[in-house]
Amino acid sequence: MPIGIWQSIPHPMISRYLGQMGWDWIILDLQHGSINWETAYECIHAARTTGARALVRTSVGNSGEVEKALDLGAGGVVVPMVNTLATATAVAHAAKYPPMGVRSLGGDNFLHYGADYFEKANDDTLLLVQIEHIDAVNQAETIMSLPGVDGCFVGPVDLAISLGISRHRETYEQHPDYQSALQKVIDTTLAAGKMPCCNTYSPDDFAAQKNAGFQGITMKSDLDLLLDRGTNLLAMLKEI
Repeated sequence: MPIGIWQSIPHPMISRYLGQMGWDWIILDLQHGSINWETAYECIHAARTTGARALVRTSVGNSGEVEKALDLGAGGVVVPMVNTLATATAVAHAAKYPPMGVRSLGGDNFLHYGADYFEKANDDTLLLVQIEHIDAVNQAETIMSLPGVDGCFVGPVDLAISLGISRHRETYEQHPDYQSALQKVIDTTLAAGKMPCCNTYSPDDFAAQKNAGFQGITMKSDLDLLLDRGTNLLAMLKEI
């Protein structure tokens, strides 16, 4: 099972260090972070040289960014707010070469992955659509059955908000409506033979989500590592 981490600090050195630590996935956050496309390219290949798989989270509602991320060499794409079958179809077509999709052939991936990149890419790259709204949960069966969609990535906070539940984790995780929606996503995704993925916030949370059936799990972000360790270390030093 791949264990991943999110990257928001826009520098390829961070990607390299995370890869050297042994993280299987490094997800570059182009939705909420400040990483641009040029930096994303450098981060993707810095991570790749360590053996890590670099994925890119695109912005909302832009299937063209799916193709661009893959053309830059990403090993997969995470697409936020895929709430309808129509949106899922658009991003699936952008992520896969014909005959499965309509992705255009271009970029320098043949230099990184070999001359047969075109023949391998549909199987070797991942398209993970984010299920983070109750509308998406209600259409999860049709979305997950779509060819070209390789799995989902649950967005817990936005999902909770769409259910009218507090955005605070200690509240929404205990709410029966949230628990029911989450279980439906896991069951539907697994039934389709696809990969359910999620983010976690502690070792206990990681263990719980693994036991629940998630097959790809991330643990916080590079910024969390910096802030958590830096804040705790400074507090310890001030007590000396």
